[in-house]
Amino acid sequence: MFFHCQIVQRAKDHKGEKVREGAIKTYFIRSAEHLMRVKDEIILLCEYYKARAYINVAGKDFSALQSLMLVKLASDIHQGLVRNPRKCLNSAAGELKSRMPKWIVDVDDVLLKNSIKEKLFELYAEAWRRKGSNISVEALKEVEDGYIYAEVPTKQGIHLIVKPFNTKAFSEAFPDVDVHKNSMGTMLYYPNNLDKPTYCCSQCGGTNIQVQAWVNANTNEYVDDIGEGECWCEDCQKHTTIREIK
Repeated sequence: MFFHCQIVQRAKDHKGEKVREGAIKTYFIRSAEHLMRVKDEIILLCEYYKARAYINVAGKDFSALQSLMLVKLASDIHQGLVRNPRKCLNSAAGELKSRMPKWIVDVDDVLLKNSIKEKLFELYAEAWRRKGSNISVEALKEVEDGYIYAEVPTKQGIHLIVKPFNTKAFSEAFPDVDVHKNSMGTMLYYPNNLDKPTYCCSQCGGTNIQVQAWVNANTNEYVDDIGEGECWCEDCQKHTTIREIK
């Protein structure tokens, strides 16, 4: 079994730069020990390329991967297509389903976490009752680890790693909360150099902006800004305000 892991460069992290969005490197993580062995390499590549490391938390079988690759290669040969075998490998690994699926509930507003967990317990208890069990939501909470595997902090909120559930009933209660299935959606590493704030014009979004500042007359050292968020935008050719690019 392996866990599909990729270092991905995203265009949104390189505003104003010509960057080809996509995977830089792929790993098939076989164990916690294997992940620790490649940890420093993953961090190094993420920092150098200003890229993010993601992992699919549902383990997949190498035997099933080999079978799917053979199908894809045979299809390419039949259609007369010639492509990099690595692309075929990554495509098969991403498409392959796990025999032990784990889903990701993407919670951006952490204030919703408890109510989301309550709904999940309710859905799991309902699924148990359909199988003939009389388990209650309260009893289900005592075996929480059996349904919610982990809570992974993200830049915006938290990921709940869970067993599959009734998504239709869940989306009716939380229409704005995303649920990812067979997804490379859990972030392993976020590079420190992406945390440096970047600012733009609040009106046009341009980054060619100037702000007034107090500067030491003898050392030319920056002391403080003049005004609160005011700027001159060369793109708009007028005074506007600045905002941070997320």
